[in-house]
Amino acid sequence: MAPLISKLLTLRIVRYGLAGGVATLLHFMLALLVLSIWPLAFIVANFVGFSVAFVFSYLVQTRWVFQKDIDINNALRFFVVQSGALCLSIWLSSLLTDYPNIVKVMLVIILLPAITFIVHRFWTFARAEAS
Repeated sequence: MAPLISKLLTLRIVRYGLAGGVATLLHFMLALLVLSIWPLAFIVANFVGFSVAFVFSYLVQTRWVFQKDIDINNALRFFVVQSGALCLSIWLSSLLTDYPNIVKVMLVIILLPAITFIVHRFWTFARAEAS
């Protein structure tokens, strides 16, 4: 089993998925923590969760997934991609008003990581490869 796990971890897409999963879990747990202290602070809870998860995700994606140096320009591109993904998820959900929420969530969970991986690979971190 260990050789299989080691082999899978050599795949960038697998590392990307793991890092994204941990970032999502971090966002969720921090939001719940804030809500346990301040039950009506949904926006604050998600802002805190998103902010910490974003920093974690940027650092892990940069160093472990794409194996690049931390750079302000990449951080800004990373932010643009992640913000665009958020807007895309809201837009897609608004188009699917006749569908159950589970369908909308599943579409976002499947489609957005694939799109963001491709954009990060060929835009966010591509410039660092050219340097």
